[in-house]
Amino acid sequence: MGASAGGLEALKEFLSAFKKPYDAIVIIAQHLDPKHPTILRDLLARITDMPVVLVEQDMRPELGVIYVVSPGHNALIQNKKIVLQPAAAIGPKPSINLLLSTLAEDVGEHAIAVILSGTGSDGALGIMAIKSANGVVIAQDEKTAKYSGMPRSAIDSGFVDMVLPPAAIADEIQAFIESAGQTFKQLSSPKIKSSLEKIFQRIFDQTGYDFSGYKLKTIQRRIARRMAVHKLVTIDDYVTLLTSSSVEVESLFKDLLISVTAFFRDKEAFEDLNGVIENLVAQTPEQKQLRIWVPGCANGEEPYSIAILVQLAKLKLRKDVNYQVFATDIDEFALSQARRGLYSAEQLKELPAEIIQHYFVLKDDKYLINKNIRDHVVFAKQNLIMDPPFSKIDLISCRNLLIYFTLELQKQVFQTFHFALKPSGCLFLGKSESATTAVPELFESLIKRSQIFARKSTGLSQRLDHISSAVSLSNIRQTQTMPQFSQEHKQSLDQLDRLLLDQMIPTAIVLDGSGHIMHIRGNANQYLSFPQGRIDTNVLSLIRDDLKVDVRALLQKSKRDGKANTQALFYNNQLADKALFLAMQRFEQAPKNQELFVLSFTEVDLSEAFISGTSSLNDKSINANDNLRKEIAIFKERLQTSIEELETTNEELQSTNEEMQSANEELQSANEELQTANEELQSTNQELSTVNEELEVKSFELEQVNNDLENMLVSMNEKIILVDSRLRLVRFTARAGQMFGLDAQHFGQPITTVGLKIDVPNFRNLLISVLQSEQEQCIKVRQNAVMYQLRIASYKSNMTGLVGLMLFFEHSKHVSTLNPEINCHLTLKIIGDDLPYTLVVIDEVGVITYVNQRITELLGYDPLDLLYKNVSVLMPTPYKEHHDQYLQSYMTGQVEGVMGQWRDVSASTATGERVLLKLKIEQTWINAERHFMGTMLSFEQYQAMQTMRSKHNQ
Repeated sequence: MGASAGGLEALKEFLSAFKKPYDAIVIIAQHLDPKHPTILRDLLARITDMPVVLVEQDMRPELGVIYVVSPGHNALIQNKKIVLQPAAAIGPKPSINLLLSTLAEDVGEHAIAVILSGTGSDGALGIMAIKSANGVVIAQDEKTAKYSGMPRSAIDSGFVDMVLPPAAIADEIQAFIESAGQTFKQLSSPKIKSSLEKIFQRIFDQTGYDFSGYKLKTIQRRIARRMAVHKLVTIDDYVTLLTSSSVEVESLFKDLLISVTAFFRDKEAFEDLNGVIENLVAQTPEQKQLRIWVPGCANGEEPYSIAILVQLAKLKLRKDVNYQVFATDIDEFALSQARRGLYSAEQLKELPAEIIQHYFVLKDDKYLINKNIRDHVVFAKQNLIMDPPFSKIDLISCRNLLIYFTLELQKQVFQTFHFALKPSGCLFLGKSESATTAVPELFESLIKRSQIFARKSTGLSQRLDHISSAVSLSNIRQTQTMPQFSQEHKQSLDQLDRLLLDQMIPTAIVLDGSGHIMHIRGNANQYLSFPQGRIDTNVLSLIRDDLKVDVRALLQKSKRDGKANTQALFYNNQLADKALFLAMQRFEQAPKNQELFVLSFTEVDLSEAFISGTSSLNDKSINANDNLRKEIAIFKERLQTSIEELETTNEELQSTNEEMQSANEELQSANEELQTANEELQSTNQELSTVNEELEVKSFELEQVNNDLENMLVSMNEKIILVDSRLRLVRFTARAGQMFGLDAQHFGQPITTVGLKIDVPNFRNLLISVLQSEQEQCIKVRQNAVMYQLRIASYKSNMTGLVGLMLFFEHSKHVSTLNPEINCHLTLKIIGDDLPYTLVVIDEVGVITYVNQRITELLGYDPLDLLYKNVSVLMPTPYKEHHDQYLQSYMTGQVEGVMGQWRDVSASTATGERVLLKLKIEQTWINAERHFMGTMLSFEQYQAMQTMRSKHNQ
């Protein structure tokens, strides 16, 4: 399947309808930007149940699997494997032509080619190979294609079997696969002979070509393929279809003609042929012409290859031999392609770089055959079986054509070749063909391994050596009905014919439309003059000067009116006075597309015995006649001068015209460059369109994912915050927003500045540490009365790497969920306010979870203001900066700490004053979590307590 811009929609529609794929392999080549990673495989995988594989290395495909060629590569099919190679810098990537050509060569009639939406013409050459291999070609209907360039090019090539929308293509392929092979079995039955005869007759009636001499198996396979395309079961149904449809007749006719050739096909054979051509060039005199005939020339690769070999032989031998290659075929389309001489890079892939450089011209993304080669090759439509052959041929190359003919038809063709060749001529055949097997009396093997044969100088019957045309056959029939004359009587009639031709019929010259002499009848020496140097066959260059004006006028009038003649032209020769009458008329029975004229010269003797009354002329009349003749001569001279001036003017106009042509060629060259640039832009636009399609699909999917994510974030009970790699707030769940007071205006702000209402020591450094190490970390944090496990994890993208961090606030197992106003420490609340000293309780992260009323007397703080704040608020600088680190070190066992002992500490009052206190810390567990209780006394309270304890001890 080949596709380009707009092909994604067509592929989706096709795969949605392709429900029975288990006995087929689907290979998709879509033009893609090699610099842009494709998501085509992922997009198609969602449409179909078939596995979709991106081909990034050589692999052997399996039934029931879809393979997508990766961007920047060409895919070839070799030995049932998909083989990748780097794509060319210029041109479509991957090449659909290359994929289809190698597919046809590898799997033959089991290949099905589908051309979908796209710009350009990629695939048009590849489908020709598919059809030649007896495969099936289907193109997307232009009306359903987003871009119609590729389907249009395929349809215009004439090799497309069906034109359908993508869904209908899937249905047709499924039906075709199911019926494949059954039709051919039916056609192999001997009972269908009469039906085949009807088919041959129908083709002959419409096209004029008889295929009854072709090999039966070849015909059967092509008919079976056409029947499978139309899903017909019986041969009688197909005969009925042919009878009613001239279009199907034309389609079958094209299928029977399809052939694909290649430049220098079969390297060893052409190496041997090169030696034969060198011998022919060496043996051909420079004044003679080397003549080569290539029947069944197809698209022209073979005649151009032979012309290149002749050119190489001329250069090697340093011999300037004129040569002509006659290339013939009955396929008009193939001939039109051959005349263009335009080939793709894939078609030249086997040629050496030197051959391409010297004999081809790069035009856009294709190669044009060099003009020096093209001028020596003549393409013509010819039926090898029915039409007369060329004659005096030095070499005939007819490869892989006779294999389609029956043995009887092959013999007839070999007789034609024997007749056409010179006694020293050679015949070049394909690997599967042999002249010595069919007609050993006509040819002998020259180079056996390459199937090159030499013509035998054998005496054949007139019937074998004479190749009949329709005219000659008609003459034979007439001859058979005429009475037999005696030999003596026949000789008398021949002498009479010669006498009439020589004595009674005037001299005549046959001219073409340009005035060039094609044939001379009679003695025209007295009317023509042949100058020295190069011969110009134009009658106006050879005719006598005194007749040039009249002949020119006759030619112009004959072109306009069909015929013309002149008054008598008087002149005097050595014998007598003469009157010359000139007449010209168009030859109505001229060959098709050729204009011919016949110029006749009739002389009349002006002696007195012939013209009555001439003897009675007096001297005065004679003088008057002489004066008239002199005046006529003067006028003719002036007219001739005017004509010469006119010719000079014409030459100047011709020179101007040539300059204009040169300017026009330059403009054409500039136009071709613009067309090349335009095609490159089209190719770029095509790739951009494909990328845009993928981006549209990706954007839609991204929108869907984003919508799903938004709904999940709103509905989740978890408290999650996402930040990017620069710690900016990206997303948060609804519960997290409620917990921390976040809304849309906080998006894009650093999380360390939005105020999360939690106290996390060195929060920024902690986040940066996770970003750099990409190692998950967990810490405990408290918000009011609730303790959370803060889990910080990094998250990545497959394309850009690290994206940011995810913050999960998870509840600990035994965290109290009581209202903060009630306070989680009920026991402490009951007895704490009755204590005579200040009691402060903190958790593992240094947050105050309880403080009694005595704090007001000691430091002036309101207990509710201190609740759930870090204990460092009670410490003066610099102790407050180091407390969290000290507490963390104690929790991790890095320091032992001082427990159960009174020590002197500095504290900060509510008014900011610094006071010295006594502090004792005890470790305890509350609600299964570790806490620290601090008892604080002023020095006065401490001394009073010590005095009381001393008295008590006494």
